[in-house]
Amino acid sequence: MIGKVRGLGKLQLEGSQDINLSPTQRKKIMNSNFKFKLLSHLTAKKEDKGFTLIELLVVVIIIGVLAAIALPNLLGQVGKARESEAKSTIGALNRAQQGYFTEKGAFATGTTNLEVPTSGTKYYSITVPAAGIQLANGTNNPKDGTRDYGGGVSYNTNSRSFSSIVCRAVSSPAYALAASDITGGQITSNATVGCVSSTVSEEVK
Repeated sequence: MIGKVRGLGKLQLEGSQDINLSPTQRKKIMNSNFKFKLLSHLTAKKEDKGFTLIELLVVVIIIGVLAAIALPNLLGQVGKARESEAKSTIGALNRAQQGYFTEKGAFATGTTNLEVPTSGTKYYSITVPAAGIQLANGTNNPKDGTRDYGGGVSYNTNSRSFSSIVCRAVSSPAYALAASDITGGQITSNATVGCVSSTVSEEVK
């Protein structure tokens, strides 16, 4: 290749107007031409080469690791967003129970008397299985990433005040709640509300 470059340099020199170049000048010109052509050849070779298999594998592994980290968090956030309908509905039913008691002197045993829309929920079935007890049972908790919610309301006859609570299921994988998991519906001088077992449910502040 060096011989070809030198020959090319010689032809270019012979065709030029200034043919009286010294050997040193001729050598410098040929070296410059050689360096230029060598760099051009290496650059073109690198561009044609593209990514190696190892480089592609590294990129795929990095993407896989990032996806493995982000996906569970994303699914958890989606589940929490879906739970908002249960939490808000149970809170509304708790308040409606207080209004109903103020008027009737007893807690309602069904949703029809509480005037709270419950038929439009997408991920939950809303019921009032007992007086002062409200439940939001997920239609498919494992698939939807949701958890059951429950509410309880009691009336203290001594202090003449209401107490209420919202509980959320913590027992996997079903995350289910029943009426017996919530304390509520009491009308006594020491009436209380609560989540019966910490292994089944927790209070939602």
